Amino acid sequence: MASKVERAEKFLYYFLCGFSLSLPLSKAVGNIFLALSVLAFFYRIFYKRDDITKLFSDYKKIFLVIAALFGAVLISALSSDVLLVSIKRYLERYIWHLCAMVSIAGIFYSREKIIFLFKLMLVGVFFSNLAVIIQAVPHLSEDVWRFGGFLGIMPQGTLLSMFLPIYVLLFLHLKELRLKIFFAVGILVGIAAILFTGTRGAWLAVLILIPVTVLIHSKNKFKNLSALTAAMALLIGLVMMTPNLSNRVATITDLKMQSNSERILMWQSAWQMFKDHPILGVGYGGYIQAYQTQYILPEAKERNLQHAHSNFMQMLAECGLAGFLTFILMLGYFSYFALRGWAKEKNFAYLIFLCVLWGMMLHGFTEYNFETSVTSKVLWYALGLCLAYCKKVST
Repeated sequence: MASKVERAEKFLYYFLCGFSLSLPLSKAVGNIFLALSVLAFFYRIFYKRDDITKLFSDYKKIFLVIAALFGAVLISALSSDVLLVSIKRYLERYIWHLCAMVSIAGIFYSREKIIFLFKLMLVGVFFSNLAVIIQAVPHLSEDVWRFGGFLGIMPQGTLLSMFLPIYVLLFLHLKELRLKIFFAVGILVGIAAILFTGTRGAWLAVLILIPVTVLIHSKNKFKNLSALTAAMALLIGLVMMTPNLSNRVATITDLKMQSNSERILMWQSAWQMFKDHPILGVGYGGYIQAYQTQYILPEAKERNLQHAHSNFMQMLAECGLAGFLTFILMLGYFSYFALRGWAKEKNFAYLIFLCVLWGMMLHGFTEYNFETSVTSKVLWYALGLCLAYCKKVST
């Protein structure tokens, strides 16, 4: 029995290593490693399941708020006019994505192994950012200059919203010169990459999140915030001297610009869906049909859009108050969990999860990224790593 458990844990760890590295680089490869991880995980808990029961016991409130959201979305899916489409999407985007968390949090790995898994994900993010730069450099003088590397512009923007603050915090947190140099390079590469995506929502997310998380992390708040302010002022100055970037910045407040005006129209349509179906929305998975057949406004030019370009408006439209309130409950409790953990233990894992959560949600005001394959799995996997690490440290 012991040999089977050890063998399963060994293979699961190898598969999680592959998943950690490939997750920011390739949806397809990440899914392969996640599938292998899930198979190894279930094989292992068939023979030994005491630590996963301890996980559910120790973090009962975490799993209760997750269950509340998942339950509300499932009820909304069952009320949808496109039932089979809704159930298929629910299984893929909720149950499947959650496997990224359970596969790591449910096994009692050593502290060193958990840290190594996170290091692999940081390396994957670095190469994903590098791919954006390699794509963009040959086109610097051209009109088409926005690129998304391996993932696409919007998912890459969300990934950078999550991880650029983490690179900054690790640069401040770690003392070893070699590591400081690595994260300094990572910050520079990340800044170049996020600029080349041209994703304004991600730009704003990073500009908000980095100062906030530095303030939370720092003992010498004045010194670090002063240095950060000077660096950001220099960066903004360089951006405003670059025509493509400065023109893109100017469009942030231009409500007549196509992408801005189109978002406003979509949000108006989503709000009308909510007003007509306030409890369960139009049904999880029913947004596309409802939007294109009934709620699209005559002024809308992009008539084949698949979502509302906002996590919050999408949840209101599709799942009504039931989904929206449980979604807010989950975000609020996750934030409380991370902030309380950092305040009590000064465990850096909590800050990592806070950056991932807030990076996604700040960008998620103007982009629907909660269910995007890579960014959704990063969210759940980061929570899983945090739980696994904190569970190990506390024992």
